[in-house]
Amino acid sequence: MKNLALRAFRIKNFKAVRDSKTIKFTPLTVFIGNNGSGKSSIIEGLETFQSIVIQGLDGAMEPWKGMEYIVHKEAMKTGDSSGRPLRLSSPLYFYLSASDYKARLKINAGEGFNEIFIEHEEYYSQGVEAIRDKAGKVKYEKGTAPLKRTVREFGPDDTMIGFMEYKKISSWQFLTLVPQFMVSPRPQRRAVTEIRLEKDGSNLAEYLLHIKKKDIAAFNGILETLQYVLPYAGDLQPSITSELERNVYLQMVEGDFKLPGWLLSTGTLRFVAIIVLLRNPEPPPLIVIEEIENGLDPRTINLLVEEIRNAVQSGRTQVIITTHSPYLLDLLPLSQIVLVERDEKNHPVFSRPSDQEELKEWAKTFTPGKLYTMDRLGKGYR
Repeated sequence: MKNLALRAFRIKNFKAVRDSKTIKFTPLTVFIGNNGSGKSSIIEGLETFQSIVIQGLDGAMEPWKGMEYIVHKEAMKTGDSSGRPLRLSSPLYFYLSASDYKARLKINAGEGFNEIFIEHEEYYSQGVEAIRDKAGKVKYEKGTAPLKRTVREFGPDDTMIGFMEYKKISSWQFLTLVPQFMVSPRPQRRAVTEIRLEKDGSNLAEYLLHIKKKDIAAFNGILETLQYVLPYAGDLQPSITSELERNVYLQMVEGDFKLPGWLLSTGTLRFVAIIVLLRNPEPPPLIVIEEIENGLDPRTINLLVEEIRNAVQSGRTQVIITTHSPYLLDLLPLSQIVLVERDEKNHPVFSRPSDQEELKEWAKTFTPGKLYTMDRLGKGYR
């Protein structure tokens, strides 16, 4: 896959992560590690970066109830007996590299976190190199790209990367599916041409209806894949009811019976949501799914991995997942796995087991899942 939405990422002082170092990504990247190891901090760091681009600093910090709650404790400085964090000793730091651009972003705070601001930002792409200072002023090293021609200063809440790459980054899709939210009828939106799947999957029926209207062949392919997992499923359709208002909900046909979506298993709902996203004729450039195996049996996991492999090999999308499943790991080469573990200072460390020479010998005998359960994948940082 030539055009990766994400080639490398690094964060400092974000939640559990003091310094992730530069993590390199492949078309499919799978994070594994014990509970509390720091896997979620990387995913949340990526999502926070996206939120900064879309909503600005204040909007991105709202889900966390303030920047002070997501800064690594070792980056805090206290200045009074109450222990209240008054300022940062080092800023929140993001580095991102894609196929066609790179960006660095440093975010700092005033005393007591009464203000937060972009302290420094760098943007590099073909034809432009730009640096933005704390005051928002942009210095151009070279280039004739649109940024140089139109913008010389940014507000405290805006980013250069957002100005230049908004469409790409805002298209990233994060999934933390909540089956309970995926079954209730939702009002149909009729004034939009593109429907985006919600992070919790709550608009799954509407998203499926959108795929059906957009590409009936893709929709039929989704049904065929579902029938492989559920042979008794005759059909799955997004249905519309209009007693008072137009609502969309899922309905599965089983024999002579029509089952509303709220009677489907949580695993079925999760599987449908992921397959619909992967089979979209125009999928998001980056799909990030946490704990992908939840609610899925081994046979379905096997099929899902094949679907992901087909999607990334086609070059249509890039996928990042987290998992605790040794069985899922057995379906992957070591080169697609990133292990997360804590070092002696209790900091998360991110490593690729495939980089360890000693492990290459073990891998000739044991599968990745077996190596993981044997605790042979880790300690690569020592």
